[in-house]
Amino acid sequence: MPEPTTPEPVPAELRALAADADALAERTAEMAARLQAADDDHVQRLAQPMSKATDDLAGYTGEIARTAEYLTRVRVSRDPHLCDVPWGICPVHGVTLHSLGDRARCTAPGCGNTWNYDRLHTPCAEPAAAIATDRDGVTGSLCSAHASDAARRLDGCSIEYLDHRAANS
Repeated sequence: MPEPTTPEPVPAELRALAADADALAERTAEMAARLQAADDDHVQRLAQPMSKATDDLAGYTGEIARTAEYLTRVRVSRDPHLCDVPWGICPVHGVTLHSLGDRARCTAPGCGNTWNYDRLHTPCAEPAAAIATDRDGVTGSLCSAHASDAARRLDGCSIEYLDHRAANS
């Protein structure tokens, strides 16, 4: 594998690692099949731990691939034109997400929004629509859903919408 160019891995490095793990899982499965096909019972018994190793490697491959997806989302969220909040939100209903494993869904009645990743625990990647300033003077760029939530929940918070039409949505 090439020498990393940054201290933080890039998603492509993780995808390459997942491909390597997948290739190793395939080779391990081939060895398990060859052990199982042997004439000797003692050798055949060795197929079981090899099959377990194959399953374990497949799980690791999935975890590495999911990490690459999440890393991509985290890196995208650093775009200065996106919301600064380090957790996700339903762009329609606000703070209504429920997360289970690698999936998230909006819990607002009648909302069918779902995501095939843990949106709740992933930085928000919605476009910035407002600048929020808390009572201590700390500012941040927020999407319209996070801005609306901040205005309701944070005492002394002021919201300045970047596009005044967004304030009415």
